[in-house]
Amino acid sequence: MNIKFLTSYRTRMTIGFLLVIMLALIVALAIADRQVGRVIGRDVLQLSSDAAARFNYDIDSYVEQLAESAAPLAAGEQLQHFLRDREAARPEETEAIEKELRKYVATNRPEIAGMFLMSSHDKLISIFSYYYSQSNFYSNEPWFALPFGEDIELYPTHYTKYPNQAPFPVFSVILPIFDVETVEAAGHFVLDIMPEKVINKFGDTGLGRTGYHFVASSDGIVVYHPNKDWIGKSMSETPLDKLQYALSDTASKVSWEGEEWYVSVNRSNRMNWNIFSIVPSAEMESGLRAVRMSIVWTFAIVSLLILIVVPVLTNRFTKRIIVLKNVMAKAATGDLEVRAEVHARPDEIHYLYRGFNQMMDRLEKLVGEVYELELKEMQLSIRQKEAVIRSLQNQINPHLLYNTLGIIKSMAYLENMPKIEKIAKSLADVYRYTARFENEEVTLKDELDIVSKYLEIVRLRFPSSFTSMLSVPDKFLAVPCMKLTLQPIVENAVKYGIEPRGGDGAVIVSAYSEGEDLLVEIADNGKGIPQDQLDGLRAMLEQATEEPDKAPSGEGSLGLPNVHARLVLRYGREYGVRLDSFVGQGTVVTVRIPFRHPAAQDRENE
Repeated sequence: MNIKFLTSYRTRMTIGFLLVIMLALIVALAIADRQVGRVIGRDVLQLSSDAAARFNYDIDSYVEQLAESAAPLAAGEQLQHFLRDREAARPEETEAIEKELRKYVATNRPEIAGMFLMSSHDKLISIFSYYYSQSNFYSNEPWFALPFGEDIELYPTHYTKYPNQAPFPVFSVILPIFDVETVEAAGHFVLDIMPEKVINKFGDTGLGRTGYHFVASSDGIVVYHPNKDWIGKSMSETPLDKLQYALSDTASKVSWEGEEWYVSVNRSNRMNWNIFSIVPSAEMESGLRAVRMSIVWTFAIVSLLILIVVPVLTNRFTKRIIVLKNVMAKAATGDLEVRAEVHARPDEIHYLYRGFNQMMDRLEKLVGEVYELELKEMQLSIRQKEAVIRSLQNQINPHLLYNTLGIIKSMAYLENMPKIEKIAKSLADVYRYTARFENEEVTLKDELDIVSKYLEIVRLRFPSSFTSMLSVPDKFLAVPCMKLTLQPIVENAVKYGIEPRGGDGAVIVSAYSEGEDLLVEIADNGKGIPQDQLDGLRAMLEQATEEPDKAPSGEGSLGLPNVHARLVLRYGREYGVRLDSFVGQGTVVTVRIPFRHPAAQDRENE
């Protein structure tokens, strides 16, 4: 596979367009499925609702027709006499009324399975014969015990219990009969109606091309279905069993008989029947399939256009980008004079060309400036080395000093002058300590040792009046500190606090911890520092905190500001020297350094 082809701008752009179109196709199909599914469900529900409304209207009209057609029969003289008479009817009277009832049923009423006349005096006449016109034959019928009211009533679907007949499903219409003289309810007609024949009279029950309606009672008995074999059976005994679980206020999609169906259910107001409307989803979703095919064809056509048009268009763009890429490749080899040819077309590529040229101009200028800076830095380095050489030439050779002090020590020993011997040894140790440059940090013990030697020299100078004390706990002796931190401060204490008083005074060095810091105090009992001079020294310390690399060195290279600046540069702005003085009482210099163990210091250096 050609990797370069797959990574080219033109190919990625084409693939990107195809992916966008494919994503749009998926989104469009999802929206179409969702929206069309909603519309289909709404249409099925509407058709079902229309069928239920039409069915309710037909039932109401049918019952009204029954009432109108039975009114003349109820007003007949023989029937009225039967209702008024409390005595049992004579056979000839019963047969005459039975004949009228059968005549009524036979006249365009094939859906009536049975008709009964009941009086309020517990007398009954049926259409089946004089013998079966007895109440005890029908006492198990659900309508038998109904009260005699003034309104038309409907009794839901039930199975008949006629004598010597197989049961079959019917619903009952109870029509009140009024006494024509008293206008009071004197009895009623009971008409057992076969639902299938009634519904067939209502006309077409189809739904679309292949869908249809069917009716079931509230207890699941099939009242009407195009398949006559299922009528009168419970839905659970037929393949309709799965559809009875679709009872809801919305259209449901159900898999039934190896096919997807939309099912909607409405309830009849009078009969308490469930009117099922079912239609194959394939029939209802024909529009959705058309929409899907339209989207797929659109995708195919647009994809073909992309494969043809996008490479042509991207070639126009990538050609100029490739030119810029080649120019940049030359610049990467170190050719800073290469430039892109800028055309007059004011588009994004034009500005890229201009930006590249400006970048190269600036880069060429910066390279020249860097070259000049490097040259100046080399010249400065040479001058610094020359200055160091001159400084070294102007210094006294330390070995000469050490040898001279050694000779003085030896002569003092031979001449039995122990004080001179001690001074020479201490002075040699002090200079040897200050002259070593290999370590920037030492332990506090090393620093205190050199302070002790310096104080020995001072005590030899003022043997009777000067005292000193080093009061530092052993746990602090291993703490690292900057070299030549304490000795210059002790030297200042002697110079400005002890010498002006002829050596009469004391210098005390102590230490204590404060949190994660170690504080070392150098105190003297000299004359103290006047306030204006103290303010000037504190200002110098503050300046050394802000600009430690420019701190003044004071008198010599190891003054207070110098020590303070070195501590700030080494440990940070929170560390350094603090100066407190009281006129006539003395001066205290506090040195704050980090309280660190040598092992921790070694880990930090690693």
